[in-house]
Amino acid sequence: MTAPGPSLAPVGTCRATVVPGPPGPGGYRRLLNAPGEAPALRHDLGGTTRLGRPASLVALVQLSDLHVADAQSPARLPSLDRLTRGGVPTGRSGTYRPQESLATQVVEAAARAVRALPGGPASGEPFACAFATGDSIDSGQRNELLWYLALLDGGRAVHPDSGDPARFEGIAAAVPADPGYWHPDGDAAEGGRDLARSERGFPTVPGLHDVCRRPFPATGLGLPWYAVYGNHDALLAGTVPPVAALAARATGDRQLTALALGTDVARLVATARTDPHLDGWLALDGPTRRVTSDPERRPVGAGEWIAAHREHGGPPHGHGFDAGAATSGRAHYAVDAGLVRFLVLDTVNRAGGWQGSLDAAQVEWLEAELIAGHRRFLDARGRRREHDAADRLFVLLSHHPLACLVNGSAPDGARRVLGEELRRLLLRFPNVVLWLNGHTHAHAITAVASTGEGGGGFWEVTTASLIDWPQQLRTVEVTVDEPTGDVVIHTVVIDHVGATDPRGRAPGDIATLAGWSRELAANAFSRRPAEIEPEGRGGPADRNAVLVVPAPFPLSGGAAR
Repeated sequence: MTAPGPSLAPVGTCRATVVPGPPGPGGYRRLLNAPGEAPALRHDLGGTTRLGRPASLVALVQLSDLHVADAQSPARLPSLDRLTRGGVPTGRSGTYRPQESLATQVVEAAARAVRALPGGPASGEPFACAFATGDSIDSGQRNELLWYLALLDGGRAVHPDSGDPARFEGIAAAVPADPGYWHPDGDAAEGGRDLARSERGFPTVPGLHDVCRRPFPATGLGLPWYAVYGNHDALLAGTVPPVAALAARATGDRQLTALALGTDVARLVATARTDPHLDGWLALDGPTRRVTSDPERRPVGAGEWIAAHREHGGPPHGHGFDAGAATSGRAHYAVDAGLVRFLVLDTVNRAGGWQGSLDAAQVEWLEAELIAGHRRFLDARGRRREHDAADRLFVLLSHHPLACLVNGSAPDGARRVLGEELRRLLLRFPNVVLWLNGHTHAHAITAVASTGEGGGGFWEVTTASLIDWPQQLRTVEVTVDEPTGDVVIHTVVIDHVGATDPRGRAPGDIATLAGWSRELAANAFSRRPAEIEPEGRGGPADRNAVLVVPAPFPLSGGAAR
């Protein structure tokens, strides 16, 4: 159920937002400023329908799917995107985006937006922290990792370039030109006019691939922030373990521009979700182009990815990972914020596949954490249990949402825990009120309801990406409704500070470059006809919302229900 919600602080998209304008030539749409959206009051799980004064427990910022990308890396497979546009059912490959070379500037624009926020959307109280919920980098490379850390930490320069410092060498380079990709400089001497401009109305932006590679000082979030592991942080193309032969492509000097005739693309893609066949990826062959090799493009494993968070800044030191995590590769942990305990999950299946699951040891840890923070709960057989424990409220964070925890691939025979089993576990514990995640690149808010007596359950809040439309982040505040004691979660999505119309602005300005990226993303050249808005914004009730959870235990101002 949804209804018009109470007024929140007039910030973010409650005040104003950015939307696609009418289609122009080829269906290309520029962006327009639009009025803000009032929050929807959602009480799908029960609880009060008339809210009193909220008492803030914790306010935070969520950024997801940054996809800080080395757009010039030979590890990328842009030809999969061309197959998608050619009618081969590859799904959303994400291996080429016209805006991919602008990812660092978009994250910088998002950091500046965070700095400008006055505080939590319900109370205005200062934010306690931020979480980056996975896929912070695109190809699991060392250089991408260092760029992303500098962007969120701030205080350091970001130099988003690799290979030859004198020229852009990505697949959309001017020479040799391939008409299957967008060339912002205009018609090239070779290859003719590209399809993006000739058929889809994409603009000409001379010099874009030069200015986007210039170094700039990172502002940083200005908040303690915590990291969540995602499949693109761990796997090549977010799909394949970086075994030595594949890793060598990233640091080499040849990039595949097409796949050889006879390549079984259907088999390759069909298994990519949950069980990619390494032999197929190792055998990929076809015409190549020469690029400048760069050792900083080497893939990083989980241990090195975690260690970099401990070595390259803060606060907090390690961004959630303790000293032992770098050795063990353990990417799940807990963080306290008063009454609220954050449980960060690692949903990456390191055997491969872009969908997720959890290992059994992590689920044992999760259950022990929940028991320790519940005075009353249900055991595995559905029997009521009570013990001497201090009740806490739990907020989970992960990269994958429940519906994407379908990857049971386990070449070593170890048990993987999938979404349905995890859902049943969590609904045994009423103090779990919220799960924040990403991965799908689309805003969504889902009520995960308990089937037991008294209702209840938790809210699953999925936040869109900063690489695809609409390039938004999210603010979240957990409060207690003082008259009833119900838990009330206030969430507002935030636009980055990119220019709505970047034309006529200083070409190398962060707001200009982030503005171009958002406009290109709104036209979704790689995925669907430009006349249709991409699905990333979800519905109004998936963006700005006030989410009610019946009080799971006595809280200030009310009795347990």
